[in-house]
Amino acid sequence: MSWGPATAGRRPRAVRAWVSRLAFGVARSALALPLLPPDASAAPRARLGLEVSLKPPPGMRSRSLQHPWEGRLARGMLVKESEYIRYVDEYRRKGHFYGTWELVQLLERAARRVAFRLPGSKLSIGELSRREGGPIGGHRSHESGRDVDIGFYMTLPDGRPYYTYSFADFDHRGRGLRPNGYLRFDDARNWELVAKLVADGDARVQYIFVGSDLKARLLREGARRGAPRAVLERAKAVLMQPAHGHPHRNHFHVRIYCAPADQGQCRDRAPFWPWYPGTPPGGQYSRITSPFAGLADP
Repeated sequence: MSWGPATAGRRPRAVRAWVSRLAFGVARSALALPLLPPDASAAPRARLGLEVSLKPPPGMRSRSLQHPWEGRLARGMLVKESEYIRYVDEYRRKGHFYGTWELVQLLERAARRVAFRLPGSKLSIGELSRREGGPIGGHRSHESGRDVDIGFYMTLPDGRPYYTYSFADFDHRGRGLRPNGYLRFDDARNWELVAKLVADGDARVQYIFVGSDLKARLLREGARRGAPRAVLERAKAVLMQPAHGHPHRNHFHVRIYCAPADQGQCRDRAPFWPWYPGTPPGGQYSRITSPFAGLADP
């Protein structure tokens, strides 16, 4: 029997009840869907929510050798541009976008997480290391594949994400300094990035250099968003402004510890936080206290 308009009023009561429940269920499901920008599709966003594994085949794994300020990188892995990663244009020509696979995978995971949580995001990658490591002009470190400079997420005054040719400086209010006074420090996206970096279980972050005023903004944003206490404590420990050298008001400088497989050839120095991957020299972990007032930018 057909349930056309002429017979709709004569549907059995059980059928009418079933149709009503179905319609309510569809409506409730629609209300539960995440809100996406008009030009975003569900499939790409779903892919962003998945963890990525870039582990190379046996015998092709990268290795960090010696210290970051006098080291080398064997079989460096390239960070590639994608829908959620971009190179900062100022550094594009030199091509120093190589790191250990642990660092590259960390950046992939972090960029994807921010883009998944806050659609429209692209992580701005500055310099990592040369393909085989060694000295890089303008840096005291970045020699062994465990350092990366990351540009801040920033917006226009109306909240739209914005990307610049080079790193942009910000003051304590999160406002861009000349000639970028129209820019705003994106508290939400930058905190989401930091939270993923410090909580990653594979690549263990030793520290993130950033200006002290911006550190305070990030910690306030994390507390406002209800971040777990452990994540806030890690962020408080690793976010720091060097006592000397670059104030890091225009980018993050991130360094990860040596991978367990590289220890012996790779060299770390203190601090050895409780999440250090292995047993630190002397067996003593660093306490999470105030952030390194006397530490210089290596």
